[in-house]
Amino acid sequence: MMNPWSRLALVTAATTPVVTLEEAKKQSRIYHDDEDSQIPLYVAAATAFIEGPHGIGVALRPQTWRLSLDGFPCHITVPLGPVTEITSISYIDDAGAPVNLDSWRADLDAQPLRIWPAKDTSWPSSTCEPGSVKVVFKCGYETVPADLKAVVLLLSAHLYENREASSDVEYHNLPFAVQAILDRHRVGRFA
Repeated sequence: MMNPWSRLALVTAATTPVVTLEEAKKQSRIYHDDEDSQIPLYVAAATAFIEGPHGIGVALRPQTWRLSLDGFPCHITVPLGPVTEITSISYIDDAGAPVNLDSWRADLDAQPLRIWPAKDTSWPSSTCEPGSVKVVFKCGYETVPADLKAVVLLLSAHLYENREASSDVEYHNLPFAVQAILDRHRVGRFA
């Protein structure tokens, strides 16, 4: 079975950072502007550590993704959340023509999100080939939960303080609270 994360492709990235430059500087107690171009890199790295396929299965800010499947399963599981909208479901029919599906059922409150055929129907017949079914969806928090925002601040400060990569620098563990907070928000069995 293919890893569900490898079936995801980012369509539209988030447009704003999880934390501002000023918030990150305050967390690290930086009172100068000398590293203003470097600090957003640490914020981006901390965010990437948490978000999406390589993180805990959440999107911290609004963004759009596409899930590719090789056909219709009993139900479609979206391994990234929180999903706020299913934009489209399309497939390649048996004749090889692309078709947009008009209706389906889903519970946007469930994590991970599962999608079923519309009531009293079944999925249409589709070609069984790589990427023959595509689900485009929007996900992410409008307001990032405070504890996840705190994790971004803790991780970006940790990266700032431990940025030297040499053998004579002692390895520092990540802040203790980080793992506990991330475990609470981890999406389903995939993350």
